[in-house]
Amino acid sequence: MKKIISFAVLLLAFLMIPAAKCLALSAGIDDRAGIYTDSEIMELEQRQKEVADLTGWNIAVITTDTGFGTDGVDACDFAEQYYNDTFGADSSSVVYLIDLDYRWIAMDGNVLDHFDSKRFNTMMDACERCYMNYEDVKNLNTFYDSLEKYYLAGTVERDPSVGPLGDAFETSVTYDGTSIGKLSIFLLAGLLVSAIVICIIVYRYNTHTTPSANTYLEHRSVDMYIKNDIFSYECTTRTPIRSSSSGGSHHSGSHRSGGRSHGGGGRGGRR
Repeated sequence: MKKIISFAVLLLAFLMIPAAKCLALSAGIDDRAGIYTDSEIMELEQRQKEVADLTGWNIAVITTDTGFGTDGVDACDFAEQYYNDTFGADSSSVVYLIDLDYRWIAMDGNVLDHFDSKRFNTMMDACERCYMNYEDVKNLNTFYDSLEKYYLAGTVERDPSVGPLGDAFETSVTYDGTSIGKLSIFLLAGLLVSAIVICIIVYRYNTHTTPSANTYLEHRSVDMYIKNDIFSYECTTRTPIRSSSSGGSHHSGSHRSGGRSHGGGGRGGRR
């Protein structure tokens, strides 16, 4: 009888091993920048574990005071490397990097099934507002609440703007927080205003009546007895100046979407 019971216990334990492996990993908060107190970390990690258990996604948060720059490149590289080292490159995971220069959220796997650009930007913008207002605890609670909310809201069509973009990463930039669409609108408005001003100037020039020279003369005081024609000559020599400028351009911005190998995006700027 004892042998039967022991065998049953071993069989049950064996059957539970795959289930244990399927549980999401809540990696906690790696607070390298010292933003949170011990009690805050305990509270926030408990909330993180609840969301990980609900969604089945691996979740980690890391804070740094490195200063990765405000273009997002180094922040993206760091967050994705941390992602790979912590959970593995092929996992369904989320890593939130909070650096004093840049905040980046890297995500992949079936997490991307629940995030299009609208959902991701709503989450990222809300987190960034909390960070800039020094509401650090609220920042992470907003992050966890957003993950939970969009998981429960169901899946959406895969959106490449929050998915892996590879080499297209460098061109997926919104400069200084202003979208390319808005810049186009401003450009068209400027051209329209310029055209109106030019039309007004041309109209006034064409309708202007040139007064006669006699208008400016006092005939009683002017005695013209000499008339000379004076010709002025101007000689201009033009020499072409050759310039040797290197090609290429440099872009800087405060917002990027889409990671190099994982999905995600971020916001830049110091508070």
